[in-house]
Amino acid sequence: METRVQPDGKAKHPVVAQAASAIGRMLGSHAFFCAEAAAILAIGILLALWLRPEPHSDWAYYWAAAGDVTRYERGGIGLWLLAIPKALGWSPIASALLLNSLAAAALLWFARSLDPTATRWFGLLVALYLLLIAPFMGIVQLDMLAAALLAAGLWLLALPPSSRTTKATFVVATGLIAAGVSTKPQYALTLWAMLGLLSVAWLLLKRRAHPLLPILFSALLIGSIGGFAIDSGLRALSGRSEAIRTNSAVTLYAGLLTSGAGIRCGYWSVEAAEAAKADLDKPLHRAVLDRLAEKPSGHWASIMACKLPQIVLPPSYALNWLVESPNIRARFASSSRKTEIAADLYRALYWERRAYAGITLAILLASVFTCIAAWRRDHRSLALLPVLWIASFWAVHLVFEIQGRYFLGMFVLAPFFCAITRRFSHSADRAFAVR
Repeated sequence: METRVQPDGKAKHPVVAQAASAIGRMLGSHAFFCAEAAAILAIGILLALWLRPEPHSDWAYYWAAAGDVTRYERGGIGLWLLAIPKALGWSPIASALLLNSLAAAALLWFARSLDPTATRWFGLLVALYLLLIAPFMGIVQLDMLAAALLAAGLWLLALPPSSRTTKATFVVATGLIAAGVSTKPQYALTLWAMLGLLSVAWLLLKRRAHPLLPILFSALLIGSIGGFAIDSGLRALSGRSEAIRTNSAVTLYAGLLTSGAGIRCGYWSVEAAEAAKADLDKPLHRAVLDRLAEKPSGHWASIMACKLPQIVLPPSYALNWLVESPNIRARFASSSRKTEIAADLYRALYWERRAYAGITLAILLASVFTCIAAWRRDHRSLALLPVLWIASFWAVHLVFEIQGRYFLGMFVLAPFFCAITRRFSHSADRAFAVR
């Protein structure tokens, strides 16, 4: 039996080569993609129909405000998409499943079609992440929808010239990014941080940028500003402009200004909400500076250090948010099997945490390895895209409130930036400038 010699000079046994080839064909097949999608959607839908979670916490606001401009405080375009099934008389569960199923399917398809690897490795990471957050699909949340809107914009920008209509595609992609940012204004802060770091990198590297980068940079900048403006405009239209201080700014108070360095550092608290309201008579910049001046710099550094582990590897959240619905908690509490249910739930949460840590670590490592590979090919600005996306999320959340679900966009979109980097670092001679 002959031993095959690889291009790098290393020998590989034919059985191993055949097995690797078969696995590659399976992972890259349409049948495997359909199996991924079916598993994710089936788990999300079945859990939602079985437990039937009622809207609670932020989700209760989303459901109440959908379609009612007078109640708008946040949610952007996503909130108005939620208003469509609500206006048709659909229940919160049915509406959530519709939007989240479409978002999950879109994320899977965009990731797979953008992925240049033979085994669709980056698409597989997206699928595994979505599989772990499938319990989140039955909840009236807009996180998955916002990520899908950004993913659609990135996918359009990465289409080859022969498949796109240049300026029209740029406009549509920018609009999709704006819709995603308006739904989740957190993306505006992250994108501004990312673009700022990318600008510094361009200046320091002093190398010619890949033709895609100016287009991507422009779309992300215009889309992020537009999305923030949409959110602010809707808030002004509802007469609730102050909500940016009583809601959005609370994440700054919870994340830093009123946080301690102990347990649950950086998480939301009643004290943070009350402090934000107490400072309404001051301009935000003055309120922030005054609070920072109250304590030495070492105090603020200790808070950031306390938050860092949960920023680098955030905790799982999907199953917990599902079972925290008040009607589900009441159902479990009234069951004659509540002791067994509590034990089963503990085990499920334990294994979810372990699996989530593994998948998120794999996404972080994929981003680092993609950066290194593209850097070695001398496409250094392009190489930085996935790591700057992650670094920007980390930088923003060192200051702002942290929750596991706030990092959904970081993990689900990092493979998209990996795919873009891999795709264009291997075809650097193509021009993708908008004509």
